[in-house]
Amino acid sequence: MKQFIRKNIANFFSCVRIVGAIYLLLTATDFSTKFLILYAIFCSTDAIDGFLARRLNTSSVLGVTLDTIGDGLIGFTPVKVLVVQKLIPGWFIGFLAVTVVVFAAAAVVAQIKFKKFTFPHTYFGKLNGVCVAGSPFLFHLVPLNVLFIIVGGVFFFAGVETLIIVIKLKEMKPFVPSIFHTDYQAKEKESVAAENK
Repeated sequence: MKQFIRKNIANFFSCVRIVGAIYLLLTATDFSTKFLILYAIFCSTDAIDGFLARRLNTSSVLGVTLDTIGDGLIGFTPVKVLVVQKLIPGWFIGFLAVTVVVFAAAAVVAQIKFKKFTFPHTYFGKLNGVCVAGSPFLFHLVPLNVLFIIVGGVFFFAGVETLIIVIKLKEMKPFVPSIFHTDYQAKEKESVAAENK
């Protein structure tokens, strides 16, 4: 039992983020105090699951996949609120749709090349996560068009970088620092068994 918990604790936090994001997507209509508190809690699980996976050496393709799903869902909760409030311009919706297609293309390429419907995390992807996580808190502080350009731009370039990395990789890796480091090897010992799950 202890071994099972150790092996899956990081994935548990990813699942909490997924369930929390679905809850917010179904219920949130504005950036209320309740929304911001729950959103901050669910976003914090992104740092927790990554830390635990590295610390316990339990990184796996399943973990990366759950983390990616959680990131995607939680990232769209602020968008859903802004759509409900009719504050998102049409160009931004189109821009998001193109970027989602780019990320989906990266996942399809990974499935074809590596038989794994996932892709590695990058530093630019982490920056994207920070921008998305911070956006509801900046809603009243930064002009909306500026916020859309920053968040949308980082999201788009993270998608393009991910697609190029997946195309360049010879084997799937949970983490690749950037487009210039596709030969990167993690310092931690990666479990081959975990990778093949």
